Amino acid sequence: MAQDGEYLEVDSTKYIVWDEDRPLTWDDYPVIGVDASPDFINNNALTAVTHSVRGGIVKGEPNFEVYVLFKIKDSWTTSREDPQLFAHEKLHFDIAELYGRKLRKQIAAMGGQKVMNLSEYRRKIKFLLDEFKIKSMDYDEETGHGSLLDKQIEWQNFVSSEMQRLHKYK
Repeated sequence: MAQDGEYLEVDSTKYIVWDEDRPLTWDDYPVIGVDASPDFINNNALTAVTHSVRGGIVKGEPNFEVYVLFKIKDSWTTSREDPQLFAHEKLHFDIAELYGRKLRKQIAAMGGQKVMNLSEYRRKIKFLLDEFKIKSMDYDEETGHGSLLDKQIEWQNFVSSEMQRLHKYK
C-alpha cells in the first residue's frame, strides 16, 4: 500500500478490472492448445484474480483505492464450449469483487471511526484477503468445481445477494 497517493494504473493488456458493465466472456480466457498436458484437456479452466489495495493516510484522512483484477495471462481454459464451466469461472471473479466491496466497506468504517494507524488498515485488509482465499477454496470444494449444479446455483444466489447488500461499495 502506497502512502503518498500513488495509485495503480491498470495495464489493460494484462488485467481486466471488475466492472458490472463489462462482464467477463470466454474470449477473455486464453485457450490452452492441444499440446497441453492430458490432465488439462477435459474442459478445465482457471480464473486468476488479484486485489490491488493502494493508499494510506493523506492529510489526516484514509485515502485508498481497491481494484479487483482478472489476470489475463494466468487465466486459461481448455474449451470455450461449456456454459456451466464458464458460469463457475465467472463467479470466481464475482467472489473477488464481493471481497473488494468488503474491503471498501471496512476501510470506510475505519475512516468513520477516525482510525489513523496505517498498520490497523493493513491488518484488516490482510484478514479480508485471507478470508477471500478460504472462501474461494470453499466455493470450488462445495460445487465440485462447478459440476454440482444445485450447489453452483446456491453459490450464485449467495454471491448475488451479498453483492446487492454491498452495492454501495462497488
